[in-house]
Amino acid sequence: MTRILVIGAGLGGLTLAHALVRAGLDVRVFEADDGTGERTQGYRIGLAPPAMDALRASLPPRLHDLAEATSGSLTGPGLLFDAQLTLLGSDLPGPEESRAFDRQVLRQILLGDLGDRVTFTKRLKSFDEDEHTVTAFFTDGTKATGDVLVGADGGNSAVRRKLVPEVQLVDADLCGAMGRTPAADRFRRLVPGRGTMVKGPDSTLMLGRMDFDREPSDAAAELAPGLPLPHRESYVRWVLLVPPDHPAATGPPRDDARELVLELIDGWHPDLRALVESADMSGVGRSKVFDRPMPPWPVSRVTLLGDAAHQTLASGGNGAATAMQDAVRLSALLAEAGDLHQALEAYQHDLLERGNAAVEVGKQALRRFVPVSGAAR
Repeated sequence: MTRILVIGAGLGGLTLAHALVRAGLDVRVFEADDGTGERTQGYRIGLAPPAMDALRASLPPRLHDLAEATSGSLTGPGLLFDAQLTLLGSDLPGPEESRAFDRQVLRQILLGDLGDRVTFTKRLKSFDEDEHTVTAFFTDGTKATGDVLVGADGGNSAVRRKLVPEVQLVDADLCGAMGRTPAADRFRRLVPGRGTMVKGPDSTLMLGRMDFDREPSDAAAELAPGLPLPHRESYVRWVLLVPPDHPAATGPPRDDARELVLELIDGWHPDLRALVESADMSGVGRSKVFDRPMPPWPVSRVTLLGDAAHQTLASGGNGAATAMQDAVRLSALLAEAGDLHQALEAYQHDLLERGNAAVEVGKQALRRFVPVSGAAR
């Protein structure tokens, strides 16, 4: 039986693992994190129908039902306000049929039923391949051997750095601070539709609601007994884009995210300031992009998936959705493969076409928010 080694237990890597299990293939997933904490990749994402189809094709029915039950509606207009919440427009573009998912809840669902196929605290050191196998070597001195190795280990992928070393991460001239605020009525009214943008004199604030159709822990108790999900109430996710010439955008990392945001929205509507004052904060972060479109590489037993191959800007779910589509396509090709090399060659062609298109979508979306300069152009 073909054995697939997946490096990285993010949304894309775990979707691939489920798809491979359903296809009857042997898969092992290795994750550098210890598995005990939440990832700081953001709170809420929106998944359009192609990504929903990928989940449906990959997950066992009980986990798919749980994922749907814990998602939320993203219907209604996209609104544009000024800093005093004067309505400027109600036709911000966006997919009408997307669903909202909490990243951490969805990841816990994707970890369900995989059991000992996923191993944590396994940081990849290197890999080697020969005519018949590929072997992954980890920093703890262990190793694993399989037929194919998939780098699903994110934008800073150790697999990509060895496989396509000419591609480098560069600064995207984009800095933001993010928070998650419990969805009290006062804040829920700020996002009556699929999203809200507030354009201030120097900064842009983007808001999205995460209204769970069912509270995750309650839904799991009924639909997937034995799968623990965190108790989580609905919330408003927001991101403030820091002006590119602000010291926070160019200086060292800052721990005072809330103070920075309140400084940048000084004089804005009281509801917006209260939103920040009531939030859990993720801090201030800068975005990275690849310094060029991902080129083809010599087809071998090693390939890439998701952000490891197509790091996207202003994702909001664009990156996760594309990774899930990568996963379904790769699984199908491996399951049908009479010739492994031909399957991986076909996958790489599809991956580059889909991934580079997703990167361009992210760039175009970002131009609605801020001028893009430098590497992100």
